[in-house]
Amino acid sequence: MIRTVIFDVDGTLLDTNYLHVEAWARAFLAVNRPVPRVLIHRQIGKGSQHLLKALLPDESLHRQVNALHSRWYLEMQHAGYPLPGAQEILARLSARHMNVWLATSANPEELDDHLKRLQVKGQITGMVSSADVTHAKPAPDIFQHTLEKAGASPRDCLVVGDTLWDIQAARGCGLRTIAVMTGGAFNRREFEEEGAMAVFQDCAELLASGFPESFHEAL
Repeated sequence: MIRTVIFDVDGTLLDTNYLHVEAWARAFLAVNRPVPRVLIHRQIGKGSQHLLKALLPDESLHRQVNALHSRWYLEMQHAGYPLPGAQEILARLSARHMNVWLATSANPEELDDHLKRLQVKGQITGMVSSADVTHAKPAPDIFQHTLEKAGASPRDCLVVGDTLWDIQAARGCGLRTIAVMTGGAFNRREFEEEGAMAVFQDCAELLASGFPESFHEAL
């Protein structure tokens, strides 16, 4: 029986991944280290320290580039909006008195805006962000910390995410993952090969499948 559902936010509930891609692209360009946006897109969903390690060999520039990304993203975040089915799936889970947690690599200052755009006051049980752990996704720390705060067991939980990094992080603490393709960087085959138990176009399609009841027997 599923009692707790843990959602990633960027690319899963909110259409913000491409805003992050643009903010990172501008940041890399500002230090004369341009990176193709297609490569940046494949790294979105990781914590900033992991993304920078993958894309920028010069570690002396990491702090500056990270600050530039944050500045430009905050200027653009007003353009983010809920993805299909995001608000509805949170409302359904809340109506069924299930525990709903957000576990994200986003910064705390970004989360405030996310919650306003999702309009989910009273529907979220709790949140864990990159500020709460030492290592962000794809390390399992964010999901492990969520389990501890929720007092939950992996066998009673599901994660919903949009990147391979969500699957890897969840698997690191024994959690199963449902993937949605709204993040835009990965295809169905990649999600299945990484170990997603199911793949949907978006949260609307997941909701239409009968979630969460349709997954009770799968756990």
